[in-house]
Amino acid sequence: MFIFTIIVVIMFYLYQRHFPVWQVPSLEDFCHNASEKNVVVVDVRDYQDASHKPVQGAYNLPYAYLKRHHNQIAKGEIVVVASDPVLKNLSIRFLKGHGFKVIGYQLIK
Repeated sequence: MFIFTIIVVIMFYLYQRHFPVWQVPSLEDFCHNASEKNVVVVDVRDYQDASHKPVQGAYNLPYAYLKRHHNQIAKGEIVVVASDPVLKNLSIRFLKGHGFKVIGYQLIK
């Protein structure tokens, strides 16, 4: 029974981090014209990464601060900007779990 519990915990951890989120498409080149659409762009990259390649009009809120400050994000359609697939998966799952409508993502390395 103990081994089964450990396996379930490990599977949940791997699912959260590495299994892609369904029905959230990649929106390449979306952030360049996001201001003309009524969409909130949330940049979950670290402040240092976001300052090297900034996204115009994006709300910069690193994933580490997302849990504490997600209530500052305006309700509506959201596009997530992340630096890697793990950060993208974690951020989208968190935002969807708190009632946000995530319509896409963009990876910027």
